[in-house]
Amino acid sequence: MTRSFEPPALPEPFEAPFVQLLHELLARGLSPASRRDEHHRARRSQLGQSGTFVGHRRYAHGDDLRRLDWAAYARTGVLFVKQLAEDERRTATLLLDLSPRMCLGAPQRRLAALRLAAVVGGLALRQLDGVQVLAPGAKALTVAAYSGAGDLVELLRHLARLPVAAATEQEVLATCEPRMGTGHVHWISDFARPDAAVRVLRALRRRGLGVTGWLPAIAEDERFAARGFVDVADPLTGQTLALPIDAGLVAAIEKELLRTRQRQDRVFTECGARLLRWPAPAADDLRRSAYEPILAACAP
Repeated sequence: MTRSFEPPALPEPFEAPFVQLLHELLARGLSPASRRDEHHRARRSQLGQSGTFVGHRRYAHGDDLRRLDWAAYARTGVLFVKQLAEDERRTATLLLDLSPRMCLGAPQRRLAALRLAAVVGGLALRQLDGVQVLAPGAKALTVAAYSGAGDLVELLRHLARLPVAAATEQEVLATCEPRMGTGHVHWISDFARPDAAVRVLRALRRRGLGVTGWLPAIAEDERFAARGFVDVADPLTGQTLALPIDAGLVAAIEKELLRTRQRQDRVFTECGARLLRWPAPAADDLRRSAYEPILAACAP
């Protein structure tokens, strides 16, 4: 007998108390130089684009329409986007894992991931020229781009609307490869299958991109605390077997969890990227100290 999986209810990630905390964090994360730069970026956004023209790439959904090169379109019939060296250096990309696995755990990993994305994305809007959000599997919401501190509300609205969606390794690559400039990539996931991240990390490295993997860490990553029985299902027949959770099973599972953590660290090191495990706070834990490690990790 097979059983369907019903993900737990998804709490509202950005209620008023968290938004207030977010504004405090972003103000704290601004250096005096960043505050001056913020004014110049806002002014530049009103006047148009700036930077040195370095080439074209094909238009992708979510790109800034102001970058379209209509002269190139008239010649070729294809939409191209101008690439400006300064702008590309001053953008960040959020690459989000929306898989059902992220809905599990206590605290729920998905909630922590969305709040982490809000902090990192908010810092990019305040300190850089923009942020793009890539969410493989999210269909119409797969790609979005924002620029300037005034877009923070739209960024939060977009993150809150993202669905639960699984994406294959190939779908992640297909989402990323046409849209990567030269900015930094923040990949937020549980990286439960470390080997599946290798191709993506290597592809980003070939583009010369810096990558930070963010893993919202929960207690279940290290300890198997369940008691009683666990159902083991045969994926071919659907038959299930109830196994008692004894000390031997707990030890075996925790040994496998350790191997997974070690493999995650090794994959990122071998691919020239860094992996940060951020302890996921509880939903009602809005202490500034719980989120300040994000600011430290994103400091220039």
